[in-house]
Amino acid sequence: MARALLVTSSFLPGRGGIESYLEQLCSALSPSLAVLAPRTRDGKPIPSELGYPVTGFAKHFLVPGPQTLRLVEETAARHSTEHILFGTPWPLALLGPTLKRRGYSYASVVHGAETIVPGAVPGLGKLVAASLAHADLLLPVSHYTGDKVRTLLDKYKQPHPPFERLPARVDLDRFHPQADTRQMRGDLKLRDSDKVVLSLGRLARRKGAHRLIKAWPAITAAVPEAVLVIAGTGPRARYLKRLAQAHDVTVTFPGRVGDEQTPALYASASVFAFPVADRWFGLEGEGLGIVLVEAQASEVPCVTGRSGGTPEAVVDGVTGFVVKASDQGAISEKITSLLQDDSLARRLGQAGRRHVTANFSDRTLPEAFLKWLG
Repeated sequence: MARALLVTSSFLPGRGGIESYLEQLCSALSPSLAVLAPRTRDGKPIPSELGYPVTGFAKHFLVPGPQTLRLVEETAARHSTEHILFGTPWPLALLGPTLKRRGYSYASVVHGAETIVPGAVPGLGKLVAASLAHADLLLPVSHYTGDKVRTLLDKYKQPHPPFERLPARVDLDRFHPQADTRQMRGDLKLRDSDKVVLSLGRLARRKGAHRLIKAWPAITAAVPEAVLVIAGTGPRARYLKRLAQAHDVTVTFPGRVGDEQTPALYASASVFAFPVADRWFGLEGEGLGIVLVEAQASEVPCVTGRSGGTPEAVVDGVTGFVVKASDQGAISEKITSLLQDDSLARRLGQAGRRHVTANFSDRTLPEAFLKWLG
């Protein structure tokens, strides 16, 4: 018997921020959460040895409708639960009001753009707001996301359900500065003197890897031993490789990095760079930036763009630097300062791990969430 059924189209083996967040949550609650998620992602199956039950569905993406509603109810019945947790509000939480009329209780995690963008579409926004308003509990990952949801509810004159912030949770025993980096540095063909600037995440325009490539000549002019590693997959992969060639910039693109290798990848870095920016007049922003949290857990100082919840993830001037992502000079200046000043980088890196320990570690879950789970 599970205490709740997590319903999501974003789950392992996907490696985006939402997938990482939900996997950490399931692990923390194991085996209390059962999961309904896509059977495969990019041809790869859900890992078989998880500490909680997972039901895979054949499609890559579920849409709200009678067939999905029946699948959710049948899966919940198999696990003897009437509590449904949506991994994101859009689009599956549109089923929430119907499920509630049928006797279910539902809650939803709220990350960022996946709610804010559809919420801004005329007609669609009203449906999104209604599905949020009828929830028994909303779980925004950051203060930024919570404020955006409250604004959406007010816009459509919907009541506010209970809110409880549920930030990303990082395993400090997994992400730490003492991770063994020998194989990773060998795989990346790094010399002992190389100083790695790492960017890890989905290779999409908003994430800003192109800004890092454009800023790179100024960085290597000041720090010749700097090495740029851009890890991940996504729609901009080919474009980024062409851009690097056009700017005569040497970049290592390792592609998808497995879960077991990620801690060593972070620990191999001198600086973590995430020049993310808002798009569509602020409608598409970063909910928090879990990669920033994982990097700081590894005592790696961060340089990030100011977008959505990133100023909550990185404390400007304390654990790293938060800059305007369109300011190429600021990106290169802050990265260069960390590469040139080992004492500064070490101080900010250590402060980053303390920040993560205090705010994003595997600590007690919010009382309201535990009460909802029963």
